[in-house]
Amino acid sequence: MSEAGGQGKAAFAALTGAALIGLSPVAVRISELGPHATNLWRFLFALPILALWAGWARPIPTTRQTSWILGAGVLFGIEVSLWAAALGLTTVTNATLLANLTPVFAAAFGWVLFKERLRGAVLAGGITALAGAVVLAMARAHSAVGPATPEAGWFGDALGFSAAIGYAGYLLIVRALGKNVSVGAVMFWATLSAAAVCGALALFFGEALLPRTALGWTNLVGLGLVVQVGGQGLIAYGVGRLPIVASTVLLWMQPLVAAVLSWILFDETLGALALLGATLILGGIYVVQRYRA
Repeated sequence: MSEAGGQGKAAFAALTGAALIGLSPVAVRISELGPHATNLWRFLFALPILALWAGWARPIPTTRQTSWILGAGVLFGIEVSLWAAALGLTTVTNATLLANLTPVFAAAFGWVLFKERLRGAVLAGGITALAGAVVLAMARAHSAVGPATPEAGWFGDALGFSAAIGYAGYLLIVRALGKNVSVGAVMFWATLSAAAVCGALALFFGEALLPRTALGWTNLVGLGLVVQVGGQGLIAYGVGRLPIVASTVLLWMQPLVAAVLSWILFDETLGALALLGATLILGGIYVVQRYRA
């Protein structure tokens, strides 16, 4: 296959994966279980397939590498827990866009921890994205849309914002392991420890662990197979074969799908101010990725 054909295939995989991931906030919102129990089942249904993938993939991680991946999975579990909790307090669009601020925090952590050069454009992009986050939160408060009161909505926005920090830590660990560990191994061990985090949180908050209806079970199976295995797997395949800037733009399909579905299903309309905030966030993320690459 030619290089152009290979990149086209990778772009289609990343785009499709991002679209599938965009279904996850709707599935979490309509789940019969609490946010942590919902994520627990999402991971549990994915684990058997990921175990086969990890067993087949090479290279096999060492004990030390596995420990680091498990630690990364803890951060991933915290991230999805914060994000899922945010969905019950703020709009789907706010929670998803704020959680996608990860590249901004990854750039900041890379500068502090790995002494990476922080260009002026990266700093400007980060400031722009953060300004967009503030505008987006203000727009949500002004329009009074969302599943909770405006006061609770601010807390939901803060949870979504915090989720981006946790995911940035997860990505930094995965990046540090580089090409020494297979994607299958990373996904299996990280998902395993993320499931443990979500299970512990579900028990701590006293959430029900079993859905009441067949539709509730179907929703959880879909989260595990379609979103966690299908969506994340396609993204892992596509992003690893594309320039980082191209993959950043393609992954915008996730918040786009989430925003459209929340508009249709939950009447969470996007006014002019919210659109401005979303534009600032996505534009800032693009600049950060473009000049950090």
